[in-house]
Amino acid sequence: MLWYFPLEPYKERYTMQLSRKDDGWIESVLKKRDIAYTRVEGKRFTDEIKQGSVLDAHGRGIWSLTQVAYFLEAMHNGIVRRGDILYFDDFWTPGIEAIKYADELTDLNLKYFSMLHAQSVDIFDFTYSMRSWMRPLEVGYGKIFNGIFVTSTELQDLCKMNNIGPKVYLTGLPYQSLEVKTHFPEVLPKKKRQVIFTSRWDTEKDPKFFLNVVSYMNQMYQDPPKFLVTTSSSKEPSIPSYLKDYIEVKTNLTKEEYYFNLLESKIQFNCADQDWVSWTLLEALTCDCRPVYPYFRSFPECLPQEFLYVKKDVRSAAKMIMRHIDEIPRKWDYLYTSFDQSFERCLDIMFTGKTENPLYKKK
Repeated sequence: MLWYFPLEPYKERYTMQLSRKDDGWIESVLKKRDIAYTRVEGKRFTDEIKQGSVLDAHGRGIWSLTQVAYFLEAMHNGIVRRGDILYFDDFWTPGIEAIKYADELTDLNLKYFSMLHAQSVDIFDFTYSMRSWMRPLEVGYGKIFNGIFVTSTELQDLCKMNNIGPKVYLTGLPYQSLEVKTHFPEVLPKKKRQVIFTSRWDTEKDPKFFLNVVSYMNQMYQDPPKFLVTTSSSKEPSIPSYLKDYIEVKTNLTKEEYYFNLLESKIQFNCADQDWVSWTLLEALTCDCRPVYPYFRSFPECLPQEFLYVKKDVRSAAKMIMRHIDEIPRKWDYLYTSFDQSFERCLDIMFTGKTENPLYKKK
């Protein structure tokens, strides 16, 4: 039996599709593979991210700890069997140590696996300021897991730096491009001469650099493209008054509206300090939206050089945007379809120990 511990699904985050009950990206693969599993629900405290960078600061703890409480009850009632597999959408699952404690005292020999998205050893991550107490916990969690799944070799290296592992596997990010396409309109919109910024409006995503690029391009080029900022949150990003004529902002978008904007944009622009292979990148590629990303983190590992600019260099970013804005759109299927098999790889490792599946295809 596989026990699935999903992240709490928020409308304004990728978790709505990743962790959605019955037909999310994870569960659709479990059903396709005909794997017996139980979804471990948590208690919903809030439907909005009121405080926090990625998930709600309070909601995350309440969701995780109630998941753990439910599972401990299942252990107590004899529902959990020896050798059962536990899969967590997120390495950082508060309370997991209580499961391991009960496991060792009852000799169930459970197997623990998770996807790892970030660590406090990363100087760009918002948890870096918490490293004095979080890093020992991460090391302890690393000793609990039988396998940890990551999206890039650089993230693997960070795990080594943080003494997490040793079983850290490069599997990719769970994704389903065909499921994304079900949200597309019947008639696809024509591409506009438009650059879309889809990252969270948080410091670690460096929206100030994006604003600097917009300002520079409107001063230096006679024919700059349109710029669009989108979010499924109801909170409006703070755009300086002198740039409001150049940047359109759309908030509170549904997935259908968000994908429509990606489909009609030519370029997705990224300038984040803390980012790996992301769902926003994979969604944009699925929408035939060209990525203009910094030569940084894992992006040189998964994107062709022709899309990468010099990190923190406004002129380089602007030149890369202008290089691609008037090109005829091309399909980049091979850049995202390999990720459709990511969770398949995770399952192979969990159930068979098979680890030789390659992630990134040669360009």
